[in-house]
Amino acid sequence: MSQVLVSVVVPVYNGAEYLEKTVESILAQDYENIELILVDDGSVDNSKAIISQLVAQAPRIKPFFNSNGGVAHARNFGIAQAKGDFIAFCDQDDLWLPSKLSQQMPLFSNNKVGLVYCGAITDYILYKRQSRSGFKNKYKGKVFEQLVQLNMLTCCTAVVRKSDLQQVDGFDDDRALMGVDDWHLWLKLAMVCEFDFVAEHLAVHVFHGDNYSLNDEKMHEAEMVCLKKIETIATTYQKTADWSLIKQRLHLRYAKSYIYSGLYNLAGNTLIRAHRTKKNIPCLLKGWFIKLVPNFIWHILQKNKRKLAAK
Repeated sequence: MSQVLVSVVVPVYNGAEYLEKTVESILAQDYENIELILVDDGSVDNSKAIISQLVAQAPRIKPFFNSNGGVAHARNFGIAQAKGDFIAFCDQDDLWLPSKLSQQMPLFSNNKVGLVYCGAITDYILYKRQSRSGFKNKYKGKVFEQLVQLNMLTCCTAVVRKSDLQQVDGFDDDRALMGVDDWHLWLKLAMVCEFDFVAEHLAVHVFHGDNYSLNDEKMHEAEMVCLKKIETIATTYQKTADWSLIKQRLHLRYAKSYIYSGLYNLAGNTLIRAHRTKKNIPCLLKGWFIKLVPNFIWHILQKNKRKLAAK
């Protein structure tokens, strides 16, 4: 398709350390018809000064400076300012490869497609390690049934038709959704349009820090809030699902993560919670077994298991 205008929305909050590289990667696209909307969400570092410097160098950048309202609120504000019929999202520390938009935009020639995503390289800065997930669990077309099981796309990979965003009222800025507000939006979009994807890694999703277990616990509760909200919205669009089974599977996924992180009591409680969500006696028994066995025994067993696996 011809180069229609794409508005790229980047929320910024204390992003001085990473923002210049992110902006550089977006402006380096071989798809040239873009506007870059930077929404500063009340930063207290020198992000504002950096944004002003970037604007002086690149007229395609449109800066906005708001009081702190959260990332979803900042994205919604950016969408409202956008002049393009298509909105792309990128976080302040993520990166794009040069051909990202030029490979994604042709897929919108299908008028039923409202969202196009791609693969993303995951960059664990602290460990100096990158990973590339495969495309086995990526879906296109009507994806609600698959998407409600697990978020299949990263925010920095998504390009969305603005009219579809407006139809579902954009992001929900409830702070209880922090971390999964994008998944919540994708699920709403999946009720009104089809998805497509480019089976290439065209973005880099960056992780900072090492406190994954704490993040897991927060994400677990945020995902539960997301599912409860979507369950209510789904009735409007005649979408049905086995919600108790979906929530149980979510608990089981996090229980496995808690075990890996050595959070055995939390893992046991989560397994019991999975049983209470949808009756599952093996989950209940396993949960109580994990809780009753002293933690030091589990630590010894896990340590020995990892030693054997490393041989």
